Amino acid sequence: MPQPVLATFEERLERWISHFAGGSPVYEMVAYHFGLADEGRHGKRLRPQLCLLVAQAEGASVEAAFDAAVAVELLHNFSLIHDDIEDGDHVRHGRTTVWSRYGVAHGINAGDALCSMAYLALLENTAQLPAERVVAALRLLHEAQLEMCAGQALDMSFETARSVDLAAYLRMIEGKTAALFRATAQMGAVAAGAAESRAHAYGELARLYGLAFQIQDDLLGIWGRSEETGKPSLADLRRRKWTYPVVWGIASGAQEVARLYRGGDGLDEEQAEAARLALERAGAREAAEAALDRYLGEAEVISRERGLDVGGGVRGFLAQGGRRSA
Repeated sequence: MPQPVLATFEERLERWISHFAGGSPVYEMVAYHFGLADEGRHGKRLRPQLCLLVAQAEGASVEAAFDAAVAVELLHNFSLIHDDIEDGDHVRHGRTTVWSRYGVAHGINAGDALCSMAYLALLENTAQLPAERVVAALRLLHEAQLEMCAGQALDMSFETARSVDLAAYLRMIEGKTAALFRATAQMGAVAAGAAESRAHAYGELARLYGLAFQIQDDLLGIWGRSEETGKPSLADLRRRKWTYPVVWGIASGAQEVARLYRGGDGLDEEQAEAARLALERAGAREAAEAALDRYLGEAEVISRERGLDVGGGVRGFLAQGGRRSA
């Protein structure tokens, strides 16, 4: 995505957040989360860029999809604030998380505020799209949010599970991660006026990339560098998270990891390192990378068969996100 377009998106996002500034401390917390007050590091804006790129691929200007892109980013960040509370994370992108800085109750409230701002951004309809497109985008975003909540509930239920199979893990990431990728691409296509079947096909393309993205995130959670992830090394193992490498590794005979996870508690540094080495011996890292490649390959097939993304801009962008270095 060209830098001027990204700069315009950031300006639109900040303007929309600042539009709600008032006497309540919730607005200070939202501004803090986005780094507006201190220019803190933010995410890569993968989802809004995806939305804008799909709209462009379908022949529309980015202007038609800016409201949807802002809405998607706000809803994504609502989920991040709540995820940090549910996971007990104190750091995100190298900064103290909202709940850790302001308290759990304020964190929940700030996330709820972002959720409201997301839907209001769509209803603002600055591009004056036909009403049916706005309603369709609202429905897609609401459906994705419900699926995200369902996926997060599965993820939290895994925290006390003695075992998790691969099918259950995949159901979890379908909701927690892939659902919003799917809705984001569909919303970009809807904003461009694409037919429902074509928007659905873009959604399936993005869903596959979302699955690949989550598996790559799982790899980074074990083998990633702290300076890249913004989180402590071996963070997922320390929290006893059921990620693709862990689920696959235990199913494939990594008994040391199974024993450590059966304890039900988080792992200390020595245990986490032992689990990492056991996963490597079992081939879990390579298995996760192979699964990632399969999903990217399936996305290529869908694109080719349905004639999507003829210029390759959407797939090229998503592949970069799905192959971040560990």
